[in-house]
Formats: sequence, structure tokens, C-alpha cells
Amino acid sequence: MNIMKTLINLEYSRYDLSRRGKHYSLFAALTIIFLLFITGLNLKGTHVSERAPFIYASMLLWSVVTILSAVHMVTFKSLSHRDWILSFPHSRLKLLYAQLFSLLRHSLNITLAVLAAAGILYYYSVRAGWYQPLTASGLLYLFSANTLFILAFLPLAVTFGLGVSLFLRSRPGALLLFPYLMMWMFPFIAESALGSANQDFYTSAASSPGRVLLAALVLCLAGWPLCHLLMKLIAAKGMNAAAASDRLSAARTASVRPGFRTLRMKSGSGSAGRLAPYLLLYRLHISRVHRIEKHLAIRILKLIVPLLIAAVVYLGFALEEEVVILDFIKPLFALLVMLGSIWMPLRTGIERKQLPWLLGFPQSRLALLLSGVAVVWTTVMRALSALMLSACAGSVTALLAGRTGIEEWSHSISWVLYSFLLSALALTVILCLLQIEYCTLKLKVLNIVMIPVAMLGPLHSFLLNRFMYSGLHSGASPDFRLLGLTALIALPVALCCIPAGAAYYHMSLIQPAGKKTRSKQA
Repeated sequence: MNIMKTLINLEYSRYDLSRRGKHYSLFAALTIIFLLFITGLNLKGTHVSERAPFIYASMLLWSVVTILSAVHMVTFKSLSHRDWILSFPHSRLKLLYAQLFSLLRHSLNITLAVLAAAGILYYYSVRAGWYQPLTASGLLYLFSANTLFILAFLPLAVTFGLGVSLFLRSRPGALLLFPYLMMWMFPFIAESALGSANQDFYTSAASSPGRVLLAALVLCLAGWPLCHLLMKLIAAKGMNAAAASDRLSAARTASVRPGFRTLRMKSGSGSAGRLAPYLLLYRLHISRVHRIEKHLAIRILKLIVPLLIAAVVYLGFALEEEVVILDFIKPLFALLVMLGSIWMPLRTGIERKQLPWLLGFPQSRLALLLSGVAVVWTTVMRALSALMLSACAGSVTALLAGRTGIEEWSHSISWVLYSFLLSALALTVILCLLQIEYCTLKLKVLNIVMIPVAMLGPLHSFLLNRFMYSGLHSGASPDFRLLGLTALIALPVALCCIPAGAAYYHMSLIQPAGKKTRSKQA
């Protein structure tokens, strides 16, 4: 037991916010509570039932915990001390359980903040007169039921996130990666797709505290044994996949750098010559993405997913459910933007291992930083464009087949185009704002700004639904003037973050040394 406790503490210390400062954890918790409270005020369900704040808390925790666990497993293979951890004289299942329990501890910390925000939101809603207050026993029953439900699904969410390694193990397994990613955001996709009908759910018997307690019991009896079986599978297959993919990446490194030298010899002069260094850096970074896209499974996904989306859009028009189509497309746009916002800091952490080599290039730090941002932006934009074109293809097919009229078609297409442009704007702004991370290495006070910026990715869809999609279900046309005004204000502010981050880009070399010093002192 002492050995397991030591392993858990070791894993937990990797993401311990107290290492950044004495009161940093408290400040981060208060910031999260405040942001979640403000977001909850703008959700329609909050005005309907006293159960809504706690239902939203469960939905948010499922997505956040699953995503954080998956990011942890993906980055595990790039950690410099990974081989050191795997060399411990313990089974991989035991090491994996140490990671699970450490992630559960972090998840419980997040749960406390989310439940506190839900409680404050309930109190504010009652004071605002949105619904009648519950009795003390009724409120305690509601709070306890939802808390037990959250505690019941947290192990399942962590295990589900760690299971991402199984889909990276082989090409056939990658075919299931897309539906697996969709499961991350399934609660929000379902909530958005139901539209106005979801407001009846908040007051129905299905969301009553008694049913919630029953669901918690089912998760404990059926979900937890399933977690153990999945953990055994991850330990046997998933962790091996991480090591194998890392060896393959190392074997290919030699073939990438000579290619870079060859491309440099072909650079021209004039304006093309001035752009050549940046383009070469971009091609160097994007080559890793292209290698992944060459996998047979990814090619199959790129063929199947657009066809499925086009088919769903066609059926939506055929069934005269245009609003449902938009509620289906909108979360997909939000999912891609969220994945891009997660990929950017993830890529930044991995890039630090190669930073001494990159800074050795005779190029500006702005070009180095901008090329990395461009890789994430162009990759996600290609996915957004494919999604939009697939929806347009399905709608045009429905129009030509006589399944919809020109007026309904033009109204739906205008909303699809509006959603695409809004998602592109959100992606650009979030990726640029995330470059403030480099400034925090020099100016610690900017950590105050970094926490809400980091939450923009997971929570941006709430803000867009509240302020940018207000006329979607009322039959109104999209407000492109509001979109243009938002872009006019947000883009200049966001773009200023790139040169600001480039000024402190080299500070990433100093950060690992600081972490080592703190760990030695501990």
C-alpha cells in the first residue's frame, strides 16, 4: 500500500498547481468558479429547473475529465522520464492504476470547484425568482444524488480517457477514433441537438434525484468492473503502443531533417526568398501531420465521415427538420475548435524537447512560433472546411431531389456558412490567445489571464450559443454584421499575442530547469 501511495503521489505531483505558488491553487479554483457561474447564467436550462445547474455540472465534468485523461495518455509517450517510470519493478497495470488514482485526485479537485459553481448558480437563480426554492431536505437530497452520480462516473471517465491509447495502437483501431472523440462531447451534442425539447428533460422523471441515484448504483455495479477490465487491456496493449510509436517516430527523425536541408537549397530570392524560411519551417512541422494522414485508417475516415455528414443533412431536409440539422452541425464545429485548442498547448509541451534544435535555425522566433501555430490552424481549418462542404453537398442534393424548397435551403445554408465563419474566427482567436503562455514564463502575473484563456476552448460553445446563435430557433437569419463586428474587435487583440509570445519564446528552455529544482527541493 505504501508503494502504491508513493506512485500516486509521484504522478499527482506532475500536475500539482501548488508548485507554481503558495496560493495559486486557490486562485485557480476561484477563477474557475467565477467563469462557470457566469457561463451558467447564460444557459437556457438554468431558468427552467433547479436541477439544471447540477445536470450541467455532470455534463461538464464528464467531458473535461475524459479530455484531460486522454491528453495525459497521449503526452505520456513524449515524457522524458517515461522509460524511467516503465522501468520500475512493478507491473504496468499497477503503474497505470497509479496514474488513474492521481487523475482521480485532480478530478475531485475540479469537481469541488464545479459543484461550488453549481450551488452558487442555484442560489442566484432562486434569488432571481426563476423558480421556487427547495426545502432544506429537498436541496440536500438533490445535491447528494448528483454528487454521488458524479463520483460514480469519474473512474469511468478517467479510464475512458486513458483508453485513447488503444485507438492509436493500430490502423484498424484508428477507425474508431472519430466516434470515440464524439463520445467526449456526447452530453453537449445531445443537449444541443434536442433544442427546445431538452427543457422538458430538466423537469421530467428521468432527471429526478431518485433516478440519478439509481444511475449511480448501476455505474458502480456495472461500470467499475468494466473499468478494471479496460485498465487491464490498456496496460497490456495501450502502453506498448506508446512505446512503439515513439520508437517509430525516432526512426523517422533522420529522414525529416535531411529533407529540410534539401528544401532549403531550393529556396529562391526576392519576396519568395523572404517567405521561404517560414514556408520551410511550416513544411517541416506539417510533415508530421501528413505522415499521420497517410495511414490507411485515416484515409478511410476522411472518406467515410464526409459521406455520413452529407447523408445526415440530406435526411434532415427530407424529414423537414432543418433546425435539427443545424443543431447537429454546430456541435461538430465546436468539437473541432475544442480539439484545436487542446492540440495547441499539447504541441507546445512536446515541442520544448526540440526547442534547442529549433532555436539553432537562423530564423526569427516569430517565424518559429508562427509556423507552429499555422500547422494547428490549417489542419483544423481543413477539417472545418470538409465538414461545411459535406453539409453543403447534402443540402444541394436534397434541393435537386426536390426534398426542400429554395427558401428553406437558402436559410439553412446561410446558417451553416455563418457557423463555419464563426468557428474559424473562434479557432483563430483562441490559438492566438494561447500564445500568452510564453509570456507567463517571464511575467508570472499573466497567469491570471492564462486560466480563463485556457478555458476558452472547452467553454467557447456556451458563449457562442448565448451571444451569437440567439436567433437560430426563432427562424431569424444569421447576423453577419454582429460576426463582422466581433471579428473587428477580437482579431487585432488576439493577433498581438503572437509577437508578444515570440518575444519570450526562448524562455521555454529555462522552465524545465526550474521544475527540476523544485522537485529536488521537495
